[in-house]
Amino acid sequence: MRYNQTAKDANISEERGIKMFNKSIIKKAAAIAAVILAVTALPTNMTKADTQTSGSTVSQTTSEYTEIRTASELVEAAKSASGNYKLMTDIDMTGVEWTPWDFSGTFDGNGHSILNLSVKTVSKKTMKTYDGNRKEYKTYGAGFFGVLTGAKVTGLDIYGARIEITTTEPCFAAPIAGLADDSDISDCIIKDTYVSLTDSAKMWGTGGIAGFGSGNLDNITTDVTLVCVDTDAAVRDEQFMGGAYAAGFLNIRNCSITIDGYDSDHGYVHDGGLVGMYMVYPLELSKTYQGEVLNNKVKGMITFFEDNTDRRAYCQANMGEVMNWTYAYSGFTSDFKRNETYDYSVTLLPEMCSNPSYTDVVTEATASDFGYTTHTCSTCGYTYSDTYTIHEHKVDSYSVVKEAASTDKKDGIEAGTCSLCNQTVYREYAANVVTDDNTQATDNKASGTAVKKGMKESTAVFAVILVVIVIVIIITVVMMVQNNKRKRRYNRRR
Repeated sequence: MRYNQTAKDANISEERGIKMFNKSIIKKAAAIAAVILAVTALPTNMTKADTQTSGSTVSQTTSEYTEIRTASELVEAAKSASGNYKLMTDIDMTGVEWTPWDFSGTFDGNGHSILNLSVKTVSKKTMKTYDGNRKEYKTYGAGFFGVLTGAKVTGLDIYGARIEITTTEPCFAAPIAGLADDSDISDCIIKDTYVSLTDSAKMWGTGGIAGFGSGNLDNITTDVTLVCVDTDAAVRDEQFMGGAYAAGFLNIRNCSITIDGYDSDHGYVHDGGLVGMYMVYPLELSKTYQGEVLNNKVKGMITFFEDNTDRRAYCQANMGEVMNWTYAYSGFTSDFKRNETYDYSVTLLPEMCSNPSYTDVVTEATASDFGYTTHTCSTCGYTYSDTYTIHEHKVDSYSVVKEAASTDKKDGIEAGTCSLCNQTVYREYAANVVTDDNTQATDNKASGTAVKKGMKESTAVFAVILVVIVIVIIITVVMMVQNNKRKRRYNRRR
Protein backbone atom coordinates (compact mmCIF):
# COMPACT_ATOMS: atom_id res chain seq x y z
CA MET A 1 0.00 0.00 0.00
CA ARG A 2 2.82 2.31 0.94
CA TYR A 3 4.44 1.62 -2.46
CA ASN A 4 1.19 2.23 -4.30
CA GLN A 5 0.61 5.42 -2.32
CA THR A 6 4.16 6.58 -3.06
CA ALA A 7 3.72 5.84 -6.74
CA LYS A 8 0.39 7.57 -6.73
CA ASP A 9 1.96 10.62 -5.08
CA ALA A 10 4.78 10.51 -7.61
CA ASN A 11 2.31 10.34 -10.46
CA ILE A 12 0.34 13.23 -9.03
CA SER A 13 3.56 15.18 -8.60
CA GLU A 14 4.61 14.41 -12.14
CA GLU A 15 1.19 15.34 -13.46
CA ARG A 16 1.48 18.65 -11.63
CA GLY A 17 4.93 19.02 -13.08
CA ILE A 18 3.57 18.43 -16.55
CA LYS A 19 0.93 21.09 -16.01
CA MET A 20 3.51 23.49 -14.64
CA PHE A 21 5.80 22.68 -17.56
CA ASN A 22 2.95 23.37 -19.98
CA LYS A 23 2.23 26.66 -18.32
CA SER A 24 5.92 27.53 -18.37
CA ILE A 25 6.16 26.68 -22.07
CA ILE A 26 3.09 28.76 -22.84
CA LYS A 27 4.45 31.70 -20.88
CA LYS A 28 7.80 31.38 -22.63
CA ALA A 29 6.11 31.17 -26.02
CA ALA A 30 4.03 34.24 -25.27
CA ALA A 31 7.06 36.11 -23.96
CA ILE A 32 9.14 35.18 -27.00
CA ALA A 33 6.35 36.22 -29.32
CA ALA A 34 5.97 39.57 -27.52
CA VAL A 35 9.70 40.20 -27.62
CA ILE A 36 9.88 39.34 -31.29
CA LEU A 37 6.97 41.64 -32.08
CA ALA A 38 8.45 44.47 -30.02
CA VAL A 39 11.96 44.08 -31.41
CA THR A 40 10.67 43.76 -34.97
CA ALA A 41 8.34 46.74 -34.65
CA LEU A 42 10.89 48.92 -32.87
CA PRO A 43 13.42 48.98 -35.69
CA THR A 44 10.62 49.98 -38.06
CA ASN A 45 9.81 53.06 -36.00
CA MET A 46 13.40 53.76 -35.14
CA THR A 47 14.42 53.35 -38.74
CA LYS A 48 12.09 56.19 -39.67
CA ALA A 49 13.41 58.40 -36.88
CA ASP A 50 17.01 57.43 -37.55
CA THR A 51 16.53 58.03 -41.26
CA GLN A 52 15.29 61.54 -40.58
CA THR A 53 18.11 62.32 -38.18
CA SER A 54 20.69 60.62 -40.36
CA GLY A 55 19.29 62.32 -43.42
CA SER A 56 19.67 65.70 -41.77
CA THR A 57 23.21 64.90 -40.72
CA VAL A 58 24.13 63.62 -44.15
CA SER A 59 22.52 66.65 -45.75
CA GLN A 60 24.58 68.97 -43.58
CA THR A 61 27.69 66.95 -44.29
CA THR A 62 27.27 66.77 -48.04
CA SER A 63 25.80 70.26 -48.36
CA GLU A 64 26.69 72.89 -45.78
CA TYR A 65 23.83 75.12 -46.90
CA THR A 66 20.09 75.29 -46.41
CA GLU A 67 18.77 75.87 -49.92
CA ILE A 68 16.27 78.67 -50.59
CA ARG A 69 14.04 78.56 -53.66
CA THR A 70 10.97 80.67 -52.82
CA ALA A 71 9.98 83.88 -51.09
CA SER A 72 8.27 81.91 -48.32
CA GLU A 73 11.44 79.90 -47.70
CA LEU A 74 13.44 83.14 -47.55
CA VAL A 75 11.02 84.57 -44.98
CA GLU A 76 11.31 81.35 -42.97
CA ALA A 77 15.12 81.43 -43.12
CA ALA A 78 15.16 84.98 -41.78
CA LYS A 79 13.71 83.68 -38.51
CA SER A 80 17.11 82.15 -37.76
CA ALA A 81 19.89 84.29 -36.33
CA SER A 82 22.64 82.10 -37.79
CA GLY A 83 23.29 79.29 -40.25
CA ASN A 84 24.42 78.72 -43.82
CA TYR A 85 22.02 79.55 -46.65
CA LYS A 86 22.16 79.44 -50.43
CA LEU A 87 19.83 80.89 -53.06
CA MET A 88 18.97 78.35 -55.75
CA THR A 89 17.01 80.70 -58.00
CA ASP A 90 15.93 84.33 -58.44
CA ILE A 91 13.22 85.39 -55.98
CA ASP A 92 10.56 88.07 -56.47
CA MET A 93 9.67 89.68 -53.13
CA THR A 94 6.69 91.66 -54.44
CA GLY A 95 4.00 91.83 -51.76
CA VAL A 96 6.37 90.96 -48.91
CA GLU A 97 7.13 93.62 -46.30
CA TRP A 98 10.61 92.53 -45.29
CA THR A 99 11.91 92.84 -41.74
CA PRO A 100 15.70 93.37 -41.77
CA TRP A 101 17.44 90.09 -40.96
CA ASP A 102 19.81 90.21 -37.98
CA PHE A 103 22.26 87.53 -39.01
CA SER A 104 25.50 85.84 -38.09
CA GLY A 105 26.39 83.15 -40.59
CA THR A 106 26.95 82.61 -44.31
CA PHE A 107 24.57 83.67 -47.06
CA ASP A 108 25.52 82.58 -50.59
CA GLY A 109 23.43 84.33 -53.21
CA ASN A 110 24.89 81.86 -55.70
CA GLY A 111 24.74 84.51 -58.43
CA HIS A 112 20.96 84.81 -58.07
CA SER A 113 18.89 87.92 -57.47
CA ILE A 114 16.31 89.21 -55.05
CA LEU A 115 13.82 91.42 -56.86
CA ASN A 116 11.59 94.20 -55.54
CA LEU A 117 12.67 94.04 -51.91
CA SER A 118 10.58 96.40 -49.76
CA VAL A 119 11.87 97.48 -46.33
CA LYS A 120 9.98 99.91 -44.12
CA THR A 121 11.05 98.79 -40.65
CA VAL A 122 14.34 98.72 -38.78
CA SER A 123 16.18 95.76 -37.26
CA LYS A 124 15.12 94.14 -34.01
CA LYS A 125 18.68 94.30 -32.69
CA THR A 126 20.95 97.31 -32.25
CA MET A 127 24.69 97.69 -32.67
CA LYS A 128 27.11 100.11 -31.04
CA THR A 129 28.17 102.90 -33.38
CA TYR A 130 30.41 105.96 -32.99
CA ASP A 131 30.20 109.49 -34.29
CA GLY A 132 33.17 111.70 -35.19
CA ASN A 133 33.69 112.56 -31.52
CA ARG A 134 33.65 108.83 -30.63
CA LYS A 135 30.42 109.20 -28.78
CA GLU A 136 28.59 105.85 -28.61
CA TYR A 137 25.07 105.12 -29.82
CA LYS A 138 22.79 102.10 -29.80
CA THR A 139 21.84 102.07 -33.45
CA TYR A 140 19.34 100.20 -35.63
CA GLY A 141 19.95 98.92 -39.15
CA ALA A 142 17.74 98.63 -42.21
CA GLY A 143 18.31 96.71 -45.43
CA PHE A 144 18.11 93.11 -46.52
CA PHE A 145 20.14 92.48 -43.39
CA GLY A 146 19.68 94.67 -40.34
CA VAL A 147 22.75 93.78 -38.27
CA LEU A 148 25.45 91.50 -39.67
CA THR A 149 27.75 90.06 -37.02
CA GLY A 150 30.80 88.06 -38.09
CA ALA A 151 28.88 87.16 -41.23
CA LYS A 152 29.78 86.40 -44.83
CA VAL A 153 27.56 87.44 -47.74
CA THR A 154 28.58 86.58 -51.28
CA GLY A 155 27.07 86.45 -54.75
CA LEU A 156 23.84 88.22 -53.78
CA ASP A 157 22.27 90.51 -56.38
CA ILE A 158 19.53 93.00 -55.49
CA TYR A 159 17.33 94.60 -58.17
CA GLY A 160 14.69 97.26 -57.70
CA ALA A 161 14.76 97.38 -53.88
CA ARG A 162 13.05 100.23 -52.02
CA ILE A 163 14.24 100.84 -48.47
CA GLU A 164 12.16 103.65 -47.01
CA ILE A 165 12.63 104.28 -43.30
CA THR A 166 11.15 106.97 -41.06
CA THR A 167 12.38 106.93 -37.46
CA THR A 168 13.49 109.01 -34.52
CA GLU A 169 16.21 106.53 -33.48
CA PRO A 170 19.86 106.35 -34.56
CA CYS A 171 19.77 104.30 -37.75
CA PHE A 172 21.76 103.35 -40.82
CA ALA A 173 20.09 102.10 -44.01
CA ALA A 174 21.63 100.38 -47.04
CA PRO A 175 20.68 97.69 -49.61
CA ILE A 176 22.75 94.78 -48.25
CA ALA A 177 23.14 95.62 -44.56
CA GLY A 178 22.33 98.59 -42.39
CA LEU A 179 25.04 97.61 -39.90
CA ALA A 180 28.03 95.29 -40.28
CA ASP A 181 30.31 94.14 -37.50
CA ASP A 182 33.45 92.38 -38.77
CA SER A 183 31.53 91.02 -41.78
CA ASP A 184 32.46 90.33 -45.39
CA ILE A 185 30.33 91.24 -48.42
CA SER A 186 31.58 90.27 -51.88
CA ASP A 187 30.67 89.68 -55.53
CA CYS A 188 27.28 91.40 -55.41
CA ILE A 189 25.31 93.52 -57.87
CA ILE A 190 22.90 96.21 -56.65
CA LYS A 191 20.83 97.91 -59.34
CA ASP A 192 18.01 100.46 -59.42
CA THR A 193 17.78 100.55 -55.64
CA TYR A 194 16.31 103.41 -53.64
CA VAL A 195 17.34 104.02 -50.01
CA SER A 196 15.59 106.79 -48.08
CA LEU A 197 16.08 107.60 -44.39
CA THR A 198 14.02 110.29 -42.68
CA ASP A 199 15.32 110.81 -39.15
CA SER A 200 15.57 113.22 -36.23
CA ALA A 201 18.27 111.39 -34.21
CA LYS A 202 21.81 112.59 -33.52
CA MET A 203 23.55 109.80 -35.46
CA TRP A 204 22.30 108.31 -38.74
CA GLY A 205 23.00 107.78 -42.44
CA THR A 206 22.67 105.83 -45.68
CA GLY A 207 25.07 103.75 -47.77
CA GLY A 208 25.11 102.22 -51.23
CA ILE A 209 26.18 98.75 -50.00
CA ALA A 210 26.31 98.88 -46.20
CA GLY A 211 25.53 101.56 -43.65
CA PHE A 212 28.03 101.52 -40.81
CA GLY A 213 30.61 99.06 -39.61
CA SER A 214 33.76 97.04 -40.14
CA GLY A 215 34.83 94.21 -42.41
CA ASN A 216 35.34 93.94 -46.16
CA LEU A 217 33.57 95.00 -49.36
CA ASP A 218 34.98 93.26 -52.45
CA ASN A 219 34.01 93.19 -56.14
CA ILE A 220 30.65 94.89 -55.75
CA THR A 221 28.77 96.94 -58.32
CA THR A 222 26.11 99.25 -56.94
CA ASP A 223 23.73 101.69 -58.63
CA VAL A 224 21.74 103.48 -55.94
CA THR A 225 19.71 106.53 -55.11
CA LEU A 226 20.36 107.66 -51.53
CA VAL A 227 18.16 110.15 -49.66
CA CYS A 228 18.67 111.61 -46.18
CA VAL A 229 16.06 113.94 -44.69
CA ASP A 230 16.69 115.55 -41.29
CA THR A 231 13.39 116.41 -39.58
CA ASP A 232 14.71 118.22 -36.48
CA ALA A 233 16.45 121.49 -37.23
CA ALA A 234 17.14 122.10 -33.53
CA VAL A 235 19.37 119.02 -33.18
CA ARG A 236 22.95 119.31 -34.39
CA ASP A 237 23.13 115.76 -35.69
CA GLU A 238 25.96 113.89 -37.38
CA GLN A 239 24.72 112.60 -40.71
CA PHE A 240 26.59 110.28 -43.09
CA MET A 241 26.16 109.22 -46.72
CA GLY A 242 28.49 107.10 -48.85
CA GLY A 243 28.29 105.28 -52.15
CA ALA A 244 29.93 102.21 -50.62
CA TYR A 245 29.11 102.80 -46.95
CA ALA A 246 28.21 105.73 -44.72
CA ALA A 247 30.72 105.47 -41.86
CA GLY A 248 33.17 103.09 -40.22
CA PHE A 249 36.25 101.35 -41.58
CA LEU A 250 35.27 98.58 -43.97
CA ASN A 251 37.94 97.78 -46.54
CA ILE A 252 36.81 98.54 -50.11
CA ARG A 253 38.41 96.71 -53.01
CA ASN A 254 37.47 96.57 -56.71
CA CYS A 255 34.05 98.18 -56.30
CA SER A 256 32.16 100.16 -58.93
CA ILE A 257 29.73 102.74 -57.59
CA THR A 258 27.06 104.83 -59.27
CA ILE A 259 25.42 107.19 -56.81
CA ASP A 260 22.62 109.73 -56.98
CA GLY A 261 22.52 111.29 -53.51
CA TYR A 262 20.18 113.85 -51.88
CA ASP A 263 20.94 115.10 -48.38
CA SER A 264 18.92 117.69 -46.46
CA ASP A 265 20.57 118.21 -43.08
CA HIS A 266 20.51 120.76 -40.26
CA GLY A 267 23.56 119.36 -38.53
CA TYR A 268 26.94 118.16 -39.78
CA VAL A 269 27.13 116.58 -43.23
CA HIS A 270 29.64 113.81 -43.97
CA ASP A 271 29.12 112.67 -47.58
CA GLY A 272 31.39 110.83 -50.00
CA GLY A 273 31.24 108.98 -53.28
CA LEU A 274 32.91 106.08 -51.47
CA VAL A 275 32.53 106.79 -47.75
CA GLY A 276 30.89 109.51 -45.70
CA MET A 277 33.41 109.25 -42.87
CA TYR A 278 36.32 106.84 -42.50
CA MET A 279 36.97 106.17 -38.84
CA VAL A 280 38.60 103.22 -37.08
CA TYR A 281 37.01 102.31 -33.75
CA PRO A 282 37.46 101.74 -30.89
CA LEU A 283 40.31 104.14 -30.27
CA GLU A 284 42.80 101.41 -29.28
CA LEU A 285 42.40 99.67 -32.63
CA SER A 286 43.03 102.87 -34.58
CA LYS A 287 46.62 102.87 -33.33
CA THR A 288 47.51 99.62 -35.10
CA TYR A 289 44.90 98.94 -37.79
CA GLN A 290 45.93 98.94 -41.45
CA GLY A 291 43.07 98.98 -43.96
CA GLU A 292 42.76 98.93 -47.76
CA VAL A 293 40.89 101.12 -50.22
CA LEU A 294 42.03 99.80 -53.58
CA ASN A 295 40.96 99.97 -57.24
CA ASN A 296 37.53 101.55 -56.83
CA LYS A 297 35.62 103.86 -59.12
CA VAL A 298 32.78 106.28 -58.48
CA LYS A 299 30.33 107.94 -60.83
CA GLY A 300 27.50 110.31 -59.94
CA MET A 301 26.56 113.25 -57.77
CA ILE A 302 25.53 114.12 -54.23
CA THR A 303 23.23 117.12 -53.87
CA PHE A 304 23.10 118.44 -50.31
CA PHE A 305 22.64 121.32 -47.95
CA GLU A 306 24.02 121.87 -44.45
CA ASP A 307 21.80 124.26 -42.52
CA ASN A 308 24.33 125.00 -39.80
CA THR A 309 26.23 128.14 -38.84
CA ASP A 310 29.12 125.97 -37.65
CA ARG A 311 29.50 124.56 -41.13
CA ARG A 312 31.70 121.61 -42.15
CA ALA A 313 29.95 120.46 -45.33
CA TYR A 314 32.15 117.45 -45.99
CA CYS A 315 31.48 116.06 -49.46
CA GLN A 316 34.16 114.50 -51.64
CA ALA A 317 34.41 112.01 -54.48
CA ASN A 318 36.15 109.48 -52.26
CA MET A 319 35.75 110.17 -48.50
CA GLY A 320 33.89 113.05 -46.95
CA GLU A 321 36.01 113.06 -43.82
CA VAL A 322 38.94 110.88 -42.75
CA MET A 323 39.51 110.46 -39.03
CA ASN A 324 42.32 107.89 -39.32
CA TRP A 325 44.84 107.71 -42.16
CA THR A 326 45.42 104.02 -41.55
CA TYR A 327 44.83 102.46 -44.94
CA ALA A 328 46.56 101.70 -48.21
CA TYR A 329 44.96 103.76 -50.97
CA SER A 330 45.40 103.41 -54.73
CA GLY A 331 43.65 102.91 -58.05
CA PHE A 332 40.75 105.29 -57.41
CA THR A 333 38.97 106.90 -60.37
CA SER A 334 35.89 109.09 -60.37
CA ASP A 335 33.43 111.11 -62.37
CA PHE A 336 31.76 112.78 -59.42
CA LYS A 337 30.04 116.10 -58.74
CA ARG A 338 29.70 117.81 -55.36
CA ASN A 339 26.47 119.80 -55.60
CA GLU A 340 25.78 122.01 -52.57
CA THR A 341 22.58 124.08 -52.37
CA TYR A 342 21.55 126.83 -49.97
CA ASP A 343 17.77 126.92 -49.98
CA TYR A 344 17.10 125.18 -46.71
CA SER A 345 13.33 125.39 -47.07
CA VAL A 346 13.21 122.81 -49.86
CA THR A 347 13.75 119.16 -49.01
CA LEU A 348 16.09 117.66 -51.57
CA LEU A 349 14.61 114.69 -53.44
CA PRO A 350 15.24 112.97 -56.79
CA GLU A 351 12.04 114.46 -58.18
CA MET A 352 13.02 117.99 -59.10
CA CYS A 353 9.46 119.24 -59.39
CA SER A 354 6.74 119.55 -56.75
CA ASN A 355 4.13 117.57 -58.69
CA PRO A 356 5.87 114.94 -60.82
CA SER A 357 3.84 113.28 -63.52
CA TYR A 358 5.17 109.96 -64.77
CA THR A 359 4.79 107.98 -67.94
CA ASP A 360 5.67 104.30 -67.77
CA VAL A 361 7.42 102.03 -70.23
CA VAL A 362 7.45 98.29 -69.58
CA THR A 363 10.38 96.21 -70.74
CA GLU A 364 9.33 92.57 -70.93
CA ALA A 365 11.46 89.83 -69.44
CA THR A 366 13.35 87.43 -71.67
CA ALA A 367 15.05 84.12 -70.94
CA SER A 368 18.30 85.98 -70.17
CA ASP A 369 17.15 89.37 -68.81
CA PHE A 370 14.73 90.57 -66.15
CA GLY A 371 11.76 92.66 -67.12
CA TYR A 372 11.20 96.06 -65.50
CA THR A 373 9.19 99.26 -65.65
CA THR A 374 10.80 102.64 -66.37
CA HIS A 375 9.10 105.75 -64.99
CA THR A 376 9.88 109.17 -66.49
CA CYS A 377 8.59 112.48 -65.18
CA SER A 378 7.21 114.53 -68.04
CA THR A 379 7.77 117.75 -66.07
CA CYS A 380 11.38 117.52 -64.82
CA GLY A 381 12.72 114.52 -66.71
CA TYR A 382 13.64 112.45 -63.65
CA THR A 383 13.63 108.77 -64.48
CA TYR A 384 13.98 105.52 -62.55
CA SER A 385 13.22 101.83 -62.97
CA ASP A 386 11.56 99.32 -60.67
CA THR A 387 8.99 96.48 -60.67
CA TYR A 388 11.40 93.84 -61.90
CA THR A 389 10.05 90.56 -63.25
CA ILE A 390 11.65 87.14 -63.32
CA HIS A 391 13.21 85.81 -66.53
CA GLU A 392 10.75 84.37 -69.01
CA HIS A 393 11.21 80.59 -69.02
CA LYS A 394 9.70 77.72 -70.95
CA VAL A 395 9.40 74.51 -68.99
CA ASP A 396 7.69 71.47 -70.48
CA SER A 397 7.39 69.45 -67.27
CA TYR A 398 8.08 69.69 -63.56
CA SER A 399 9.03 67.13 -60.95
CA VAL A 400 8.62 67.34 -57.21
CA VAL A 401 11.65 68.59 -55.28
CA LYS A 402 9.92 69.04 -51.95
CA GLU A 403 6.56 67.47 -51.20
CA ALA A 404 3.77 69.69 -49.95
CA ALA A 405 2.70 69.42 -46.34
CA SER A 406 -0.77 68.24 -45.37
CA THR A 407 -2.01 71.82 -44.94
CA ASP A 408 -1.97 74.89 -47.16
CA LYS A 409 0.45 76.65 -44.81
CA LYS A 410 3.46 75.03 -46.42
CA ASP A 411 3.64 74.46 -50.14
CA GLY A 412 5.62 71.97 -52.12
CA ILE A 413 8.29 72.84 -54.66
CA GLU A 414 8.66 71.56 -58.20
CA ALA A 415 11.62 71.89 -60.55
CA GLY A 416 11.95 71.83 -64.29
CA THR A 417 14.51 72.74 -66.95
CA CYS A 418 13.99 75.76 -69.18
CA SER A 419 14.24 74.78 -72.83
CA LEU A 420 15.34 78.34 -73.71
CA CYS A 421 18.28 78.83 -71.34
CA ASN A 422 18.77 75.37 -69.81
CA GLN A 423 18.44 76.74 -66.27
CA THR A 424 16.68 74.90 -63.48
CA VAL A 425 13.39 76.64 -62.75
CA TYR A 426 11.51 76.21 -59.47
CA ARG A 427 7.90 76.87 -58.62
CA GLU A 428 5.61 76.38 -55.64
CA TYR A 429 2.44 74.33 -55.65
CA ALA A 430 -0.17 74.53 -52.93
CA ALA A 431 -0.83 71.50 -50.75
CA ASN A 432 -4.15 69.76 -51.42
CA VAL A 433 -5.02 72.20 -54.20
CA VAL A 434 -5.33 71.06 -57.83
CA THR A 435 -4.82 73.92 -60.25
CA ASP A 436 -3.97 72.24 -63.56
CA ASP A 437 -3.07 68.98 -65.22
CA ASN A 438 0.57 69.23 -64.20
CA THR A 439 -0.37 69.78 -60.56
CA GLN A 440 -2.87 66.91 -60.79
CA ALA A 441 -0.11 64.69 -62.16
CA THR A 442 2.15 65.82 -59.34
CA ASP A 443 -0.53 65.07 -56.77
CA ASN A 444 -1.14 61.68 -58.35
CA LYS A 445 2.58 60.98 -58.24
CA ALA A 446 2.78 62.00 -54.59
CA SER A 447 -0.32 59.93 -53.84
CA GLY A 448 1.13 56.96 -55.70
CA THR A 449 4.33 57.30 -53.73
CA ALA A 450 2.36 57.32 -50.50
CA VAL A 451 0.38 54.25 -51.58
CA LYS A 452 3.56 52.37 -52.49
CA LYS A 453 5.08 53.38 -49.19
CA GLY A 454 1.97 52.17 -47.37
CA MET A 455 2.04 48.88 -49.26
CA LYS A 456 5.68 48.33 -48.36
CA GLU A 457 4.97 49.02 -44.71
CA SER A 458 1.95 46.70 -44.75
CA THR A 459 4.02 43.96 -46.38
CA ALA A 460 6.68 44.38 -43.72
CA VAL A 461 4.11 44.14 -40.91
CA PHE A 462 2.54 41.04 -42.50
CA ALA A 463 5.96 39.40 -42.76
CA VAL A 464 6.64 40.12 -39.10
CA ILE A 465 3.31 38.62 -38.05
CA LEU A 466 3.93 35.55 -40.22
CA VAL A 467 7.35 35.01 -38.63
CA VAL A 468 5.86 35.30 -35.16
CA ILE A 469 3.11 32.77 -36.00
CA VAL A 470 5.67 30.29 -37.35
CA ILE A 471 7.80 30.62 -34.23
CA VAL A 472 4.79 30.14 -31.96
CA ILE A 473 3.76 27.03 -33.92
CA ILE A 474 7.28 25.60 -33.59
CA ILE A 475 7.29 26.25 -29.87
CA THR A 476 3.83 24.71 -29.53
CA VAL A 477 4.92 21.59 -31.44
CA VAL A 478 7.99 21.23 -29.24
CA MET A 479 5.79 21.63 -26.20
CA MET A 480 3.37 18.96 -27.45
CA VAL A 481 6.22 16.54 -28.15
CA GLN A 482 7.62 17.05 -24.69
CA ASN A 483 4.17 16.67 -23.22
CA ASN A 484 3.59 13.37 -25.05
CA LYS A 485 6.91 12.03 -23.83
CA ARG A 486 5.99 12.82 -20.25
CA LYS A 487 2.57 11.23 -20.68
CA ARG A 488 4.15 8.05 -21.99
CA ARG A 489 6.50 7.92 -19.01
CA TYR A 490 3.55 8.57 -16.71
CA ASN A 491 1.47 5.77 -18.29
CA ARG A 492 4.37 3.29 -18.04
CA ARG A 493 4.72 4.00 -14.34
CA ARG A 494 1.00 3.38 -13.82
